[in-house]
Amino acid sequence: MLLGVACTLVAVVVLPAAPAAAATTSYQVVQDVRIAMDDGATLNSDEYIPDRGCPCPTILIQTPYRKQSGIAEANPGFPQHGYAEIVVEVRGTGGSEGYWDSFGPREQKDGVNLVHWAATRAFSNGRVGLAGVSYSAINQFLTVEQPSTDAVKAIFPIVPMSDAYRDVTWAGGNEDSGFIPLWLGLVTGLASIPASDAAGNPKVALNAESQHLYNLTRFQAPVFVDSTTGRYERTLPPQVQTYPDQAYDGPFARTRSPIDHIGNVHVPAFIVGGEYDIFQRGEPILYNGLALSQAQKKLLYGPWYHVTAGDGLPATDGTGRVIPSLNDLQVAWFDHWLRGAANGVETFPNVETYLLGPNRWTPDTGFPAAGTRYRQWFLNPGNVLARSAPAASGSALMPLQPANGTCSRATTQWTAGTVTGPCADDNRLTDAQGLTFTSAPAAAALTISGPLDARLFVSSTRPDATVIATVTDLAPDGSSRSITAGSLVLSLRALTAQACGRVVLDCTAYAGPLPAEPWHPYSRASQSALQPGRVYEVDVEVFPTSAQVAPGHRLRLTLTGSDVPHESGTLSTQVDSAGAALSFWWGPGRPSALYVGSL
Repeated sequence: MLLGVACTLVAVVVLPAAPAAAATTSYQVVQDVRIAMDDGATLNSDEYIPDRGCPCPTILIQTPYRKQSGIAEANPGFPQHGYAEIVVEVRGTGGSEGYWDSFGPREQKDGVNLVHWAATRAFSNGRVGLAGVSYSAINQFLTVEQPSTDAVKAIFPIVPMSDAYRDVTWAGGNEDSGFIPLWLGLVTGLASIPASDAAGNPKVALNAESQHLYNLTRFQAPVFVDSTTGRYERTLPPQVQTYPDQAYDGPFARTRSPIDHIGNVHVPAFIVGGEYDIFQRGEPILYNGLALSQAQKKLLYGPWYHVTAGDGLPATDGTGRVIPSLNDLQVAWFDHWLRGAANGVETFPNVETYLLGPNRWTPDTGFPAAGTRYRQWFLNPGNVLARSAPAASGSALMPLQPANGTCSRATTQWTAGTVTGPCADDNRLTDAQGLTFTSAPAAAALTISGPLDARLFVSSTRPDATVIATVTDLAPDGSSRSITAGSLVLSLRALTAQACGRVVLDCTAYAGPLPAEPWHPYSRASQSALQPGRVYEVDVEVFPTSAQVAPGHRLRLTLTGSDVPHESGTLSTQVDSAGAALSFWWGPGRPSALYVGSL
């Protein structure tokens, strides 16, 4: 069942073929082309070669999913438009030999070899573009960040990750138990299927299959076990601590995080992100981190879950500009940067975001939107959220709900859009089980842009606890539409004070005196237990968005202590936070507030 759900997860992401009217070139498919890496392992690939026009630019896609299955990432739109296309199963997946380590150093080195291979094939003119969705989007960045990839002239990553720890694998210090098990089940299950060239190349295929099975004991299982034990991992025998401190940010995650070496990206990049994507946090961070001209970098940030990227396109933005389908956009992007076509795609708005609420596309010069100012919305007595801080001190106790969050948009978002239902558009059941603070009806439209921060003053009855901060739009009919959310394990509350420049890495992004995007080290060294009853100042990172609260609607902040099935605590966190009762404080010296960038 897990594999079946996971297959659905990726199948929806695959881009549709270009429409028949756009097909200009027939092509041939050469299956199971083995590519030897520098260590002798062979990766399995398919080549899509146009019948005319080659040598031609070549599109390279690196995927961990089987290239000849219903979830294959081969896009006929490329060879139909005169591009050669190579789809490669990354090391240790599909029919490829070697051991999978999920974006690890060996896979990144393979990316360099694959670029050289793509540039030197007889059908290639030496100019390479990188394409693909999700995993294949992430390794576009990790590949061009390596040296000796000058043949790559442009990339088009659709729903990529920025930070391997903060974006998806961990949720404020808790495990992402919604998406990661589905994804690991998908990759592992597909890798257990015999290689597609087993009949014609049995020796190599058998070697690949045996390596994949053995890999379960050397990668997937140890990573999972080391993660779930949390700080208790240090109590295990050293020989079973395969990935030490896996529950914390460190070398494992940093090696696999494109943002860490974003300064090495020197090729034009068109990023497609989603406001309800599993990588919602990281896509704007990648865009802002690119040291490229505005003609060379773009961000399209839509109303999408991970599996629905591109739904609703083509569309028209508020200025009358047509936003094409993702297929048409990426072909135009590659036509310009790989072929020199004067098609004007470089004049596409720097940023196009979908304004949730009025549900319309809005172009802008950057993200957050130009003119955004950050303002505090203070927690007040009577469950009120107001622009002014209360004069008197007080507190409110959050209801204890250890399994809250199931009926919420978080369930849909963190299963990548595969689990849907009425709760995705109405958060009122979760609101009712949490502690809410709600504004007066808006007199004028409140347009929110960028990341948010919930600066809270909180006390706990236990050494640890989790806070989930959800921002919603409360309509006059009582429905509560989730806009965005964030969470924090309170023992990992330490804040890095260093201010960011262009890149959000080991630094906090400030907007005025307060963090707009707080950076928590999430390290073992930074972890500190709570003293029961003591009041702490904490910053909960709330992920970026683009939304508008209409006149008559209300802005709401909901605080809860769990988000099931999205996240679950490690063993040590669960023990330390069992039965925790949280109180949130306001007033002089304890100005709890939601820090919002708005127009």
